[in-house]
Amino acid sequence: MNDPDRPRRRYVSPLRTAALEATHGRIIASARELFATLGYQATTLAAIAEAAGVSVPRVNLSGTKAHLLVEAYQRTSSDHGDLRPITDEPSFREIMALPTEEALTTYVAWLADHHARSVRLWFALRDAASTDPEAAAAYDTVSARDDDACAAGVAWAAERGLLTGDVPAADRACAWNVVASAEIYHRYVERHGWTREKYGAWVRRALDHLVFDLA
Repeated sequence: MNDPDRPRRRYVSPLRTAALEATHGRIIASARELFATLGYQATTLAAIAEAAGVSVPRVNLSGTKAHLLVEAYQRTSSDHGDLRPITDEPSFREIMALPTEEALTTYVAWLADHHARSVRLWFALRDAASTDPEAAAAYDTVSARDDDACAAGVAWAAERGLLTGDVPAADRACAWNVVASAEIYHRYVERHGWTREKYGAWVRRALDHLVFDLA
């Protein structure tokens, strides 16, 4: 017997859900391309809507301009599509489990891939952080996870017997952070035209001389 006071269960159509997710994904992909190409300030919601083939109100349903940038960065820079610690990323943990020289070679390739995908979005996020609280919070999280990853790298290097000299671990981690930074990749690869191989070789030498062998 039907109870008129009993709340009705809401029916969710799998096809409609899939269509909404596809549209949202298209909006994020369009936003990612525009932010990477034009930067944060020059990208408008109208441009994102046009690129995604939807209306501006539909873009608004996916989030604010800053939210779209944050989600685009998350999807581009992380295995999981979020800003969990880099040390929790499966790809990073797999690298740290490899034999030492293989791990370092693989790390350099991983770093180059990471920056190639996300460096322009990183600059857009840094720009947005100066005016938008959500972007600022995300940028702070990204900076903190980079710091933690470099500290973990120094601890790993110590376990592998790579460190010489009495330089504090925190100082080595700061140096690693500079070597692995988006700014360095952008300067050498995107501004000066270094190849991936030349950049990777520089990172490897820099880790040896600025982080590991400091006797």
